[in-house]
Amino acid sequence: MQNSIINFDYKGNQIPFEKGKDVLVNLTAMAKSYPEKNLTTIVNSQEINDYCYSLSKLKKYSFADLLIVRKGAPHLGGGTWAHRLVAIRVAQKLNSDLAVWVDMRIEELLTTGVTTVSNDDEAIAYAMQVLRKRLETAKAEKERLEVENHLQSEQLKLAAPKVKYVDEVLQSSQTYTSTQVAKELGMREAEQLHKALKSKGIMFKQSGQWMLTAKYSEKGYTKPRTVTFPRSDGSQGSNTITVWTERGRAFLHHLFGKQNQSA
Repeated sequence: MQNSIINFDYKGNQIPFEKGKDVLVNLTAMAKSYPEKNLTTIVNSQEINDYCYSLSKLKKYSFADLLIVRKGAPHLGGGTWAHRLVAIRVAQKLNSDLAVWVDMRIEELLTTGVTTVSNDDEAIAYAMQVLRKRLETAKAEKERLEVENHLQSEQLKLAAPKVKYVDEVLQSSQTYTSTQVAKELGMREAEQLHKALKSKGIMFKQSGQWMLTAKYSEKGYTKPRTVTFPRSDGSQGSNTITVWTERGRAFLHHLFGKQNQSA
């Protein structure tokens, strides 16, 4: 459970309460309104020491749980803090009205997790405290997002040349015959590649031309290429063959690369 510090106004004096597993009260701030009383004398008195000893014995607290000294000013979380039960005893030594007020605050924190405000000044102070915490949270979140966005921007800059290269290669108009790709894959001839793709349901042969099956035909892996040749009578003949695009070539290398790894 995360501890939270709430400042409450008692007759113009801000007294911090810390709510966590239990409740702690800032004695330094509590004693500020009573300069005629010596807080150190009260805390070190035999009565308070005896009380802390009995409390630690019955509740299995350590003295470190009951009285805590922190560096810094009270409004920054510094000063002498005490467990709620000890704080009430100290408050009784300072002023009976203060002791009742502290007791009521602690009871509200323990039963509802929040406390009511008793006057306009306290309401304003509490609202300002909540606003300040929200602003701090918002600022921390903004800084986190700025760092995250900067890292993403740097990653995109680093990746940009690679992305550009891949896009240019895959969108290239250059094509490859099945014979060329077969040689790259370590096969003897195009027919060996075609038969391997047929066994995988990727290609089929129709009217003497190898073509992709419906599942792969719209992926931009191949293009038709028309080639011309001279006939015996001197006229020009033509034939359509299937050639591989750069995207298709990459697909085949990936396909047969995985196959070789699993073999």
